[in-house]
Amino acid sequence: MTTVARRAGSARHRAAAAGCCAALALSAGCAAPGEGTSEEAATALPSSPSPSDEEAAALAAYTGMWDVVVAASHEGGGVPSELEDHAVGGALALMSTALEGARTAGAQVTGEPVLDPSVAVEGPDLATVDDCLDDSGWNLGVGSSSGRGPRLVEATLIHDGLAWRVSDLRIWEAGSC
Repeated sequence: MTTVARRAGSARHRAAAAGCCAALALSAGCAAPGEGTSEEAATALPSSPSPSDEEAAALAAYTGMWDVVVAASHEGGGVPSELEDHAVGGALALMSTALEGARTAGAQVTGEPVLDPSVAVEGPDLATVDDCLDDSGWNLGVGSSSGRGPRLVEATLIHDGLAWRVSDLRIWEAGSC
């Protein structure tokens, strides 16, 4: 691999890591389980979760990942083990690289990004999230994308039988959303 190719690859990784850090934050609300009478509970048959329940769970995994990353970026201590509760595979690697890069650089991170995600459950074990991440209020201690516009974020989530987790994550350049 040539030096130019290594530098370009490294620059892409730094840009992706910065984009990751830029897209961190937003809390997902949790819906309380429906309340019914004890007679209804006794006669109700077990059912699979409704699509809206699955959408909420997938969205909670996505926003939970960002919550962990934002909190960790502010603490500057590296990659927290809680990140594995929300991300696996390429998404876990990307976010871990971003957090390690910020820690190594000694960046003083302030503020938070603003997420605007929409989720689509595509099957019992597959969902996607499209997001428009505004990182203009999130100071990563490195070059700012302020003024260039929000970033498109595309995430794939898998359900491993227990929980939804972000498996793949693409964060596009500033102004792509």
